[in-house]
Amino acid sequence: MKKVFAMILCVAVLGSFVFASGNAETTDASGKKNYVLKYAELNPDGHIMDQAGDYFAKLVEEKSEGRIKIQVYPAGQLGDEKTMYQTLQMGGGAIDICRGNTNSLGDFGMKKLTLFGLPFIFRDRAHLWSVLNSPLGEEFLNEPEELDSGFVGLFYLDEGARNFFTAKNVVIDSIDDYQGLKLRVPTTDLMTETVSALGVQSTPISFSELYSALQTGTVDGAEQPHSGYYSNKFFEVAPNYILSGHTYSPSIVIMSASVYEKLDAEAQAILEEAAKETADWNRQSIEKLDNELLEKIKAAGANVVEVSDKTPYIEATADVVKKYAAGYETYYEQILSL
Repeated sequence: MKKVFAMILCVAVLGSFVFASGNAETTDASGKKNYVLKYAELNPDGHIMDQAGDYFAKLVEEKSEGRIKIQVYPAGQLGDEKTMYQTLQMGGGAIDICRGNTNSLGDFGMKKLTLFGLPFIFRDRAHLWSVLNSPLGEEFLNEPEELDSGFVGLFYLDEGARNFFTAKNVVIDSIDDYQGLKLRVPTTDLMTETVSALGVQSTPISFSELYSALQTGTVDGAEQPHSGYYSNKFFEVAPNYILSGHTYSPSIVIMSASVYEKLDAEAQAILEEAAKETADWNRQSIEKLDNELLEKIKAAGANVVEVSDKTPYIEATADVVKKYAAGYETYYEQILSL
């Protein structure tokens, strides 16, 4: 189901708006309801986030004995991040579940989750997961539902810290080298202001068009974790990979609240159980994968630039942290202290 022609997909998406309740939910001979849910992912087939979607779908189908099927659509087939969120808010059907990033939900009113996207808030992976698996992490996961946003938070995923990368002729030796560069970053206020604090001009480019934009010089660079940089082969057109680790915002898998509420109690419990197991699988898999990917990135010929002292980055983005932590200072301090 993951490989479909554009025309077939278009018809399917349009049709799902009209027939969502009829096609997504049926009743078998025993009287139990069966569900088919669409899961949207931006990254390509085989990416760690796509693998997580597949793992979740497999668990759900097994635990439900086939009565809940999740169809995963990778590579942005069902739209960009903003489109996915808006579709969920409309009530699902075309998309029922999607994997996004916590910092991008800030533009949809999730102020607590936005804190996870603040520059340099997490020291390392151990710190990240200590927060995500804490009562604080659970509280933040419930924020979309508490705000009646149209979303239900299911689970977190770790894609790795995000790093800058630049075209061959754009070498970064110090923080001063960012001045005046045009970089593609996710189109959120937080990310735009973060890179602006480094002197960068944020240039809006669809993720699906980023490779060609780097190839033609429309942008000087972008930022991604190891998985995104390697799986999309950005090293071919932007071989300078700077280990800035400027943000470590976790991914979050969210579901249309109206679709979730239509599920029976057993189906909801199955999704929640599979969610916890998928997050655990991701936590155990990502560190080894990150290490392997960094070696592959080096083997592919990328110029990997270590950043031994991140103090200049932290100082440059301090005002961004202050602005977005305003009113949530207690939460911010709790995150730092865990």
